[in-house]
Amino acid sequence: MSGMASQKYDEIVIHEDDPAHVLRHPTKPVNQIEWDDIKYITQRLMDVRQNILKGGAGLAAPQIGSSLPVFIYTPDRTTEGLKVVINPSFEPIGEEMIEGEEACFSVPLKSSKIKRWAKIKVQYLNLDGKTVNDVLEGFAAKVFQHEIDHLNGKLTIDHEKAEIISFETPEAFQAHMQQVHQEDSKSY
Repeated sequence: MSGMASQKYDEIVIHEDDPAHVLRHPTKPVNQIEWDDIKYITQRLMDVRQNILKGGAGLAAPQIGSSLPVFIYTPDRTTEGLKVVINPSFEPIGEEMIEGEEACFSVPLKSSKIKRWAKIKVQYLNLDGKTVNDVLEGFAAKVFQHEIDHLNGKLTIDHEKAEIISFETPEAFQAHMQQVHQEDSKSY
């Protein structure tokens, strides 16, 4: 199955092998002067997602070794819905939280059960430099929060109350995550 964290990929920085500590350091907002760097990293993110990972709900710049505050994500697991997010922020709307399992390309063969805000108000820049304001809920909110964690130097395994499950084989991981995706489709 493609688009799963069932293996290590040469193009992805993993938590166990991160000599520059790019996964653990928060990114800093960028300005228009750095826009060429943003465009380059965005294209790399898209290329890695499409040609190496063959899918995935999201991918952040630190995962490919860049400390820029940019990620791509899809609110519906499709390539058509893919969005570019630069300098993001969010605020929870309401008190409701949803607990769900998440996998991460930078933490292969592990799944973490994490609580996330069910509904959030987001703000970010798109690739044209335009400010986007939106309200996300369900799966889209979960993925957005997961990717923003990467920009803040935090991984799924770093959440204080995360329940972490480790898998011995890619097949066991994939079978588990297929079940999680089916459950997600009922919850979101």
